[in-house]
Amino acid sequence: MAIMSKTDLKLDNLTKAIEKLIAKEVAPIAPIAPIAPVAPVLPIHTGDHDLLTKLDTKVDQIQLDVNELKKQNSIYVTTTDQAEVVRIQRIHDDEIKSLESFRDTLTGKMWGIGIMAGFGAGVLTLIGQYIVSHFH
Repeated sequence: MAIMSKTDLKLDNLTKAIEKLIAKEVAPIAPIAPIAPVAPVLPIHTGDHDLLTKLDTKVDQIQLDVNELKKQNSIYVTTTDQAEVVRIQRIHDDEIKSLESFRDTLTGKMWGIGIMAGFGAGVLTLIGQYIVSHFH
């Protein structure tokens, strides 16, 4: 037999209590005169009242247990911890902006160097052609 958790045990007890409540025999209802369309009310015995009170208490306890389980799966952060997380996030964002700016500047410089190198190669080619054509 498997070991039942506290919540499973309470649910099992609740199920048994409901089964007992449903299985309890009720006295037959006496016919009511047709002039009085009133739903019959069954007498509540002390045992039934006690069982219903016990059942209500168990349902309340189950709700408390469920709420406690929900709390156990939650993570709470203090205001100080959140402030630290926000501070670190700002630093991270600033570093990303700096890196993006450096990348954009570097890309611009590389374009400039490429253009200058292309222009310089063109000038050297023209000078080389001039020297070759005039000194041969």
